[in-house]
Amino acid sequence: MFIYKFDKTGALSGPMTFPFIPGFGPHVPGDTVLLPEELPAAQAGYCWVLTKDSPLQVVDKRGTVYRIDTGESVQWDEPGELPEDLTTQPWPGAHHLWLNGTWVLDEAAQSAVKSEQALIRRDGLLQDAQLRIAPLEYAEKLGSATDAERASLEEWMRYCVELNRLESQASFPDSINWPQMPQLVHRR
Repeated sequence: MFIYKFDKTGALSGPMTFPFIPGFGPHVPGDTVLLPEELPAAQAGYCWVLTKDSPLQVVDKRGTVYRIDTGESVQWDEPGELPEDLTTQPWPGAHHLWLNGTWVLDEAAQSAVKSEQALIRRDGLLQDAQLRIAPLEYAEKLGSATDAERASLEEWMRYCVELNRLESQASFPDSINWPQMPQLVHRR
C-alpha cells in the first residue's frame, strides 16, 4: 500500500512514509489515502487529485494568475481549469485588454493618455512662458523696452505659438518635436 497526503482541494502529494508505532502500526493522519499502487509522475502541467476516493490527473494552474478584467495578479490554489475570468498569461501592463484569449494593446487608450500627458506638459510650459512674457509686454507698452527685450518678447511669443501647435504635428502624441525654450534676458 502507498500512502498519499491530500490537501483541502484534493491535490495529492506523495507517496509518503509515516512513523511506525509499536503495537499500532504506522501512524497515518486523517488527510491521507491508501492506494494499492504507486502513482506515476503527473504529466507536465498536471497534478493528481483525489476525486470520489480515486486518483485522477487534472490540469494544474495553481500559482499566480491574472484577472482578465483588470490584469491584477491573484493567487490560485485549486487544481483544475481556471474560471473564465482568470488567465495564466501575465498582464503586459497599462492599456492592455483581454480579447479573444490574449492580451491586446488598446492603442487608442494608450494614445489618449499620451496626448493628455503631452497637453498637460504643454499647458505648464505655456503658463511658465506667460510669466516671462508679461514683464516684456509691460516694458513694450510703457515704451521702455530695450532692443534685447523686444527681441526676447518676439522669441517668447513664437515659442508659445509653436507650443500651441503641438497637436498638429504628424507624429503627435507618439513623437513630439518640442520647441526650444528661449533664453532669458538678463539685465546688466
